Amino acid sequence: MQQKLLNRRYGISGLLGTGGMAKVYLAHDDVLGRDVALKVLREQYAENEEFVERFRREAQAAARLSHPNIVATYDRGRSEDGSYYIVMEYVSGGTLKDRIVRGGPLDPDRAAELAAQIAGALGAAHDRGVIHRDVKPQNVLLTHSGDAKVTDFGIARAASEASLSGTSVILGTVSYMSPEQAMGRTVGRRAICTPSAWCSTRCSPAGCPSRPRRRWPSR
Repeated sequence: MQQKLLNRRYGISGLLGTGGMAKVYLAHDDVLGRDVALKVLREQYAENEEFVERFRREAQAAARLSHPNIVATYDRGRSEDGSYYIVMEYVSGGTLKDRIVRGGPLDPDRAAELAAQIAGALGAAHDRGVIHRDVKPQNVLLTHSGDAKVTDFGIARAASEASLSGTSVILGTVSYMSPEQAMGRTVGRRAICTPSAWCSTRCSPAGCPSRPRRRWPSR
């Protein structure tokens, strides 16, 4: 998809990252004259209704949110060649994980600052009825000035639902889950602070306390 004009509007200039479901490209919006991040569903999932619906829900969930520490979603659609895409704010500083790989652990004050920003973003999402469910360093982007922006609401769930999964499958990254999420229970406002704490302390020199090696029950 590189060096391609998508829907006669978005000029794709390079690949920013690759995930399990989608690829993210740097693109330029020729209509509004700004750089954007273009998330494109992988071809092998474009004919799978379940994945297409999850992709659509991600765009809708993120578009409901407006917060300085959440990546803005501008648009979604389907290209002339059948590719599903989401147009998002471009954040130039890479991911929190990239920052740790390049520069080593964060000092405690910096880790606490980022934890507060991430918690603020998750709290704002919760207030709008959205639970992220997969907060981890790979899903936290950093601006040029170093502020955190949460992204990737691909497995977000409505906060009003009785549990986070209607089946025994628990979605997300276990290392950063709250106990409530890991057990498939309702996630309240206090529980949403847990991912931000795990995310930031794992990036500090002290690390975080070891978690018990046990299998969480599914319900």
